Amino acid sequence: MYQRDKQFYDLVAKGLASLGYTGNGALQAYIQDMFAIKYNAEAIYSQMGFPINPNVPINPTYEQIEGALRVYTMATYVDIDSDGPTKSTDGVTLKQGGLPIFKHEVVLSRKTIKEKMMLADAIGGSTSDIESVIMELLFSGLDDLLGGNYNTMRYQRHQIVSNFGKLDINANNNPLGTPMTIDFSVPAKNKKTSKWFTIDANGNVTQDADVGVSVDPIKIMKDTKRNAEDNDFAPQGHWEVNKATFDAFIELPYIRTMYSVAVRPDITDAGNQLAFANMQADSTIKSWIEARIGARIDVIDAISSIEKFDKANKISYTNVRSFNNGVFVYVPDGAIGDVQFGKPIYMETPGARVALYDGGRTLIRQVFNDETMTQVVKSEVTGLVVPNKTRWFYYLTVQG
Repeated sequence: MYQRDKQFYDLVAKGLASLGYTGNGALQAYIQDMFAIKYNAEAIYSQMGFPINPNVPINPTYEQIEGALRVYTMATYVDIDSDGPTKSTDGVTLKQGGLPIFKHEVVLSRKTIKEKMMLADAIGGSTSDIESVIMELLFSGLDDLLGGNYNTMRYQRHQIVSNFGKLDINANNNPLGTPMTIDFSVPAKNKKTSKWFTIDANGNVTQDADVGVSVDPIKIMKDTKRNAEDNDFAPQGHWEVNKATFDAFIELPYIRTMYSVAVRPDITDAGNQLAFANMQADSTIKSWIEARIGARIDVIDAISSIEKFDKANKISYTNVRSFNNGVFVYVPDGAIGDVQFGKPIYMETPGARVALYDGGRTLIRQVFNDETMTQVVKSEVTGLVVPNKTRWFYYLTVQG
């Protein structure tokens, strides 16, 4: 005779066991096996230009240390009996503060869980079909949480780079949470405005009247790079811009005409010049621009989804661009900071199954709610993208 206790209704445990995951570390082993390739923290954050800081302190604070990226310093001439001076290896601390914490959770389909529990109760036990359905729900829920965590960090990264070194968490991008602002201090001299175009409510792009007359966008971008290298000794860099802004930029008649003049000087009629350029692939014109300005252009096409309650008190979703509109940003190649995390603090309890991911930086808890008979999977991360080369961030605000 079956005993209807907690173990009987713990369908997640049965599902994990059906796949060979048992014991206290079952959930953690399952997550590592299922998501190690898709959500590889070291690879993802390095691609973002913010590799993981290896330190995971219990006290969740961040430290913005300006990287000592410079020309190799020369050795010192001394007499034969004297030692040379010790090289400086530490950067300069620019800013310190507390790491923000972000959480979210998913409820494994209440309807499905209830149906499977009722079926298990009726037949006196679980089946492989029940366990398979439960594991599909668990996988989907974990994928939503882990993917959401990486999108959160990616949003931080793009906001800091495109928002003049500042992370603004407010009612627009965090309507269900706590607002905060962290400013990583970009020098004022690095922020320029040069109006190139406007976009109306219908998405129509209009080139500014001064473009091609007193304003030369290609020269401005080229000069920005040259001044960064000559005056600030900035390392080799690249431009970043969001897709909507780049699409508007590359469609400007000025850009198209300049391309035609460069590659087909035999076409002298203005209308024919524009017509010829409009027949070329955007990728071709982009490569030509990059050659002219001496730097590549990374087009950021990242979208973040935000949850909030609408007027009917129902959850609605709003998509926003992670990288701000209307701005070109010149930043150094390679690492421009790091991602800093705090160590999750938790207690082992009988009502929860616990797992750590991302090298102990992400806390996952799977909880069974006795009152509602639901399974809830919760995620918690304390982390922040921290730039350390903001003195080499250069901004062109180009949209009027």
